[in-house]
Amino acid sequence: MNPEALEGNPEAQQRALTEIAERASLTRLLPAVGAYSLGAIPLSRDDDGISMATYPGICPAALALLRRHLGAPIKPIAFDEEVMTFFVKKIYLGDHGVNLHTFRSADFLDNPANDEKVLSVKVESPETGVSALDPGRIALADIHLSSVLRNLDTGQPPRLETWRLGEFRPGFRRDGDRWTIWAANPVPTDAPLFIQYSEEYEGDEFFRDISAEAVREFPFILFASEVQVLGVEASGALVLYVDGATHRIEPGSTPALQAEYWLVRHGHRFHRKLEIRVRGIWVESRDSLNFEPPFRGAGAEELRKWLSL
Repeated sequence: MNPEALEGNPEAQQRALTEIAERASLTRLLPAVGAYSLGAIPLSRDDDGISMATYPGICPAALALLRRHLGAPIKPIAFDEEVMTFFVKKIYLGDHGVNLHTFRSADFLDNPANDEKVLSVKVESPETGVSALDPGRIALADIHLSSVLRNLDTGQPPRLETWRLGEFRPGFRRDGDRWTIWAANPVPTDAPLFIQYSEEYEGDEFFRDISAEAVREFPFILFASEVQVLGVEASGALVLYVDGATHRIEPGSTPALQAEYWLVRHGHRFHRKLEIRVRGIWVESRDSLNFEPPFRGAGAEELRKWLSL
């Protein structure tokens, strides 16, 4: 395989990876998580080492881990990013997502003790719970998540002056002594929790979103696997799982929970900071709720609050 014929030639890269997809002896050199996280696909193997299609700008520490795992010299060839994304999915992932391990320091790739985690699926297994809330009552929760994601191996994108906004779907508002719930249908009687969940992303991601959902089963995942609602207690307290720690949040309490970690994706190291702010938890009789159609009214109080986060 001629590297000069592949570099800067997406069409030739696609042809090469189409052929490789049928060669299990090569593709099996890396587990699916390793191909996704380290951003590499084996192309050929000879006495001089292993040629690898890689994402542009793969970090030296990722190449070093590949050398350790495969026990051979690595000859990286930078492929087009879109070509790599397509073929990592086609060859390794299919329709499945990938849950990556996270780490507590920026130099995690330099420690061979972490190699197995980088190459394997992260399994979150917090103790799951159920609702102990009286069936005639429902917990309403307003939760906001902010995330700052930085790519440590590329230049930082310029800070944008405008946000990419997702679908605006607020969940509820208090009107006097009653609550207005915006939903396509009345909340199912077996749903102990109705959650209004807003998100704000900065750094390599730059957008806002807000959604609402009736929760009937736990755990309910709010963000990847790091943030989950595990259950609702009889008092209406939420049991939140945040990056390995479990928190019990009572109605009336408005804590801000933080998490910080590093990961590798597509051969680049990332640093993420999360803050999960519980803005409020209320426990109400189902009979006290007014139901309205889904609401997306620009200029409304809820929209102004969202935009000023």
